[in-house]
Amino acid sequence: MKRMVVCWFILLMLLCAGSPPVFAHASLLATIPQDGQVVQSSPGEIALEFSEPLEEGLIDLKLYDEHGRSIALTGPHLTAGNAARMRAEPPKLPDGTYTAVWSVVSEDGHPVNGSFTFSVGRSASGTIAPVSDGTSALLDRILAVIRYVVEGTLLIAAGLHWISWLGRRRGWPADMRATGGRRLAVWIVIVVGLIAEGLLYLASLPGNALTSVFAKGQWALLGQSPFLVMVGAQLVCMLLAAVPGMVEGWYLVMWALAVGALAFGGHAWGIQPVWLAASFRILHLFGLALWLGALTGLVLAMRRARKSGDAIEWGALRRFFVRLALLASATALLSGAALTVQQTDWAVLWKGQTWSVLLGLKLALTGVMLALAISQTLRWRKHGRLTSPALLRWEWRAGALALLAGVWMSQSAYPLPVTSYAKTFPAADAQVVVKIPRVAPGTQIMTIEFPAPMTEPRQVQVQVSKPDAEINRQPIPAERTGTGRYQADIPFSMYGTWTYRIDAAFHDGTHAAFTDTLFIPGGGETR
Repeated sequence: MKRMVVCWFILLMLLCAGSPPVFAHASLLATIPQDGQVVQSSPGEIALEFSEPLEEGLIDLKLYDEHGRSIALTGPHLTAGNAARMRAEPPKLPDGTYTAVWSVVSEDGHPVNGSFTFSVGRSASGTIAPVSDGTSALLDRILAVIRYVVEGTLLIAAGLHWISWLGRRRGWPADMRATGGRRLAVWIVIVVGLIAEGLLYLASLPGNALTSVFAKGQWALLGQSPFLVMVGAQLVCMLLAAVPGMVEGWYLVMWALAVGALAFGGHAWGIQPVWLAASFRILHLFGLALWLGALTGLVLAMRRARKSGDAIEWGALRRFFVRLALLASATALLSGAALTVQQTDWAVLWKGQTWSVLLGLKLALTGVMLALAISQTLRWRKHGRLTSPALLRWEWRAGALALLAGVWMSQSAYPLPVTSYAKTFPAADAQVVVKIPRVAPGTQIMTIEFPAPMTEPRQVQVQVSKPDAEINRQPIPAERTGTGRYQADIPFSMYGTWTYRIDAAFHDGTHAAFTDTLFIPGGGETR
């Protein structure tokens, strides 16, 4: 067991030393002024447009001159009617080069930051970068470490609770059923870790969120982040799991709810339908918890048997345990494959992004676990007992590393699938065809075809809206590119469900309208 503790410690040190800050799920689409632009006069506003809605009160924008000195701004604030656009008003700026440093929180609760430069009148050749103390990056690393500890402990502890319950029902050996030791210490680690997660997350957010909540009493900010809601739900489950004197099913359910809550802290909100994405994640988490819990239970049982000198009655355990481990591993693998296919596609997986590399690492470690499990199962069947505790510990270590890769993946932007859109509308004379080659956040090209014998319209306009974000764009004129063929640049400024309306005006004074909705996937790579 001491080696396991050393293994966990080494993994944490690696995470502290090598993990990058949390990756963003909100992409910066455009800025005013543009990055690198030279404007002739001081701009009236500095604006940034993102691929997702931002959270009011959790945005920040700082401006520095070419000497690294801070310049006071009025704002920032979100643009009325467009929660994906942040703006601030600078004072009158003299000629020179300026650096705007921004930080925001996207709709799914993930913080992101960046910067861009612009010049007024002239471009300075020797600008000085704003001074950064590295506090934000350090908080991100500490938060990643705590998340790994809390989520790993939670999954293993939940799996152990379920294994212990199954063991009592199946008449397993006492060493295998006695997995409830040090429950208080485990509970304290999880509860203290969850509180630390919430505080560190607030401290890492823009807009002085920690001060806003506790000093100014703006408690509504806690409900604006799915991550904080997830942490709060897990805390409630842990507190309820500590209530004494309840029936055994109560505690099993509380641990299950705490594990299931992990599915709602990130990527699931950028995928349609959300319920299916969350279902795959819940199954994946349950499979991992059972798998790691079973491994940990075996390790602890062998450790107790070695200390006591008593032999484990393997015969009452092997057949059902092997089936349970097979079910848990199959659930983890199949649900993992399903959620990967749902949120991206195989064509863009292996392009070197962090998320793809981590996926490959997780698959390799899972393969190692399966190979070790098969080897031990065959030996178990042949000799009637587990003959290699070392192999079992290595399987556990591979599981711990795979869990580390999974936590890192949950903080990394995944590659968006390359999908297209096509819709055919029936019309009086023919069928109107609408196509979008790439369905993703940003400005996309919409092609509208009015094939013969349909009368060609004299004017075509497209209006897009996103009612849940209160976004209603002005009508966009479509440009004629050929006989009966029109194109328009459509700004899908965030992920989610959009509605578009095509209005065609004909020479005889008649009009035709075509309407549809489409879903823009989110959570893709940062731009």
